[in-house]
Amino acid sequence: MDKKFISDFKVNEKIDSVFILRKKNLKLTKYDKPYLEMTIADKTGKIEGRLWDNAEKFNEAASTGDFINVQGTVDKFREEKQLKVDSISKADERSFQYEDMVRVVEDREKFYSLILGYLSNIKNPWISALAESFTSDEKLMRLFKDGIGGKSWHNAYIGGLMEHTYEVMYISGQMCDLCVEADKDIALFGAFVHDMGKVHELDAKKLEYTVEGGLLGHITIGYRILTEKIGDIKDFPHDLRLRLEHIILSHHGEYEQQSPVLPKTLEATIIYHADELVSQTNAIKEIQNRERAEGKLWSNYVSIKNRKYFIKTPEDEPSKESDPEGVEEIFPDENENIAEDIQEPDDLFDM
Repeated sequence: MDKKFISDFKVNEKIDSVFILRKKNLKLTKYDKPYLEMTIADKTGKIEGRLWDNAEKFNEAASTGDFINVQGTVDKFREEKQLKVDSISKADERSFQYEDMVRVVEDREKFYSLILGYLSNIKNPWISALAESFTSDEKLMRLFKDGIGGKSWHNAYIGGLMEHTYEVMYISGQMCDLCVEADKDIALFGAFVHDMGKVHELDAKKLEYTVEGGLLGHITIGYRILTEKIGDIKDFPHDLRLRLEHIILSHHGEYEQQSPVLPKTLEATIIYHADELVSQTNAIKEIQNRERAEGKLWSNYVSIKNRKYFIKTPEDEPSKESDPEGVEEIFPDENENIAEDIQEPDDLFDM
């Protein structure tokens, strides 16, 4: 079976291909007839789907995170492409290429080398020894290299966790150079481990939460990994331990963002804002790249951020000759298509 990519879908086109089932919900119409609401995805993007007939039967056919055969027709609803699904079934692993399903950062070793470069410059002997205990853990580093940065909000692809970590380390290092009062060794190492818990929180192949991740979350898991590593180093300074643990526990920044504590040190504050900057930038970049291809001026309404994003870039701007009146409307009606949320509720944890 030839693979049909979501980015190539055309309205009224018949689809018979393999995708990842990212989300599904069995719902009722106003006439109490069951229907199946779903999100399917591949490495090029995702699309909402609706299955109207035999919904209860097909709801049992596959679980979230499964690779599925999908038959249906591309439709249009509220100016957005949607899939009218006729049937779904679990896919035979021999019927598709995994590389077609999940996006991968190809130059992961480059990012890992850059991260090792930052860690090698740490002068504090205790933090240097702690960094060595992480990088010498082959199983942990293998998971780290393959890890995803989030389920769907930012860096949601294999290698995304390491890419995101490097960016946070880079920004944190730059801020420490500007603010010499900050302890650069603490900040760089804290940036390295701030999201380490995601190696066990998220299943990189299925782009789905693990049971451990769903029950504990990456902050708790990362805190546990750090404390276990510190516990293996005899006489590790108590004050330094607290400052490093605080970075993991506070890196979400606000209680409303599931942060157990607020940042209360200079280094923790730097990492929180660096993390927020690069994660939000990556998410908006992904929205822009995905939806610009459809010729849009504004993105879908993003519920997690309570706004639409202006996704036109300077390269898209018409010349004055092609728009002599200059009357193009660039301010969206924020109430338009407000139900067209592109984020799932559990994206709140993808920070």
